[in-house]
Amino acid sequence: MTTVVFACVHNAGRSQMAAAFFNRWAHPDRARALSAGTQPGERVHPEVVTVMRERDLDLAEATPQRLTDALARQAQLLVTMGCGDRCPVVPGLERDDWPFDDPKGQPLERVREIRDAIEARVRALLASRGWAHAPELRFAPAAPHRDAVAALLSAAQLPHEDIDAHVGDFIVALDGQCVVGAAGLERLGTAGLVRSVVVAADARRHGLGAQLYARILARATELGLGELYLMTTTAEAFFARHGFVRIDRAAAPPALQATREWSELCPASAAVMRLQLPVPSPEK
Repeated sequence: MTTVVFACVHNAGRSQMAAAFFNRWAHPDRARALSAGTQPGERVHPEVVTVMRERDLDLAEATPQRLTDALARQAQLLVTMGCGDRCPVVPGLERDDWPFDDPKGQPLERVREIRDAIEARVRALLASRGWAHAPELRFAPAAPHRDAVAALLSAAQLPHEDIDAHVGDFIVALDGQCVVGAAGLERLGTAGLVRSVVVAADARRHGLGAQLYARILARATELGLGELYLMTTTAEAFFARHGFVRIDRAAAPPALQATREWSELCPASAAVMRLQLPVPSPEK
């Protein structure tokens, strides 16, 4: 069991959020988090309590505590979040600094931005150290999670500017309330364009990309589509394993060439791939 201590000045905002997210996403047999402050406050900041409740984490009863030498010696990693030189120095203790803004007194929208940035940093730490638990996933329509899908696609440098027109045919993978994967289908008459199968960095290595693709394939079959196309700069090998074949750009059908992804959002260097779908058997 590895212990990580998150430390800020008042232990009423950043460090509380970081520890809460860490303990939510960490494998319980591998790592745990504590939080503390060099000048602990009386309570967690109300605006922090509000935005964390939006993630089903209640910090209303959390009690700020002082960061002592003894507490720091329990840890194998100390993450400082604003306490700087006031944090204790423990010989041999690994230390990292995350320079996030103090959420105290900030508008809720800004506190949400800080919250989301802290969660992303925590999940990246868990993934890099092998401390994350395997996600317990459920799949859902993407429309209620539109902003999270756009953020996930943007972080992966994938097209997202036109998702509003097609979000009804997108699905998301949820780990708790967090969107950890997404994939979409854009209809092109009797064909379909597979849109942006994306998995959050800290949810990879669990076969989620294949699960998302399987659901898109099922949706295409349900719609009676005859073939699927996609364009990719990074995932040609993945889709080749699923039966897609690279084709010349000149062989792409007019409906594909008329899409915004073809003309604006995807570079001309992207591989164009095609999959012929089986013809449904006639009902007996």
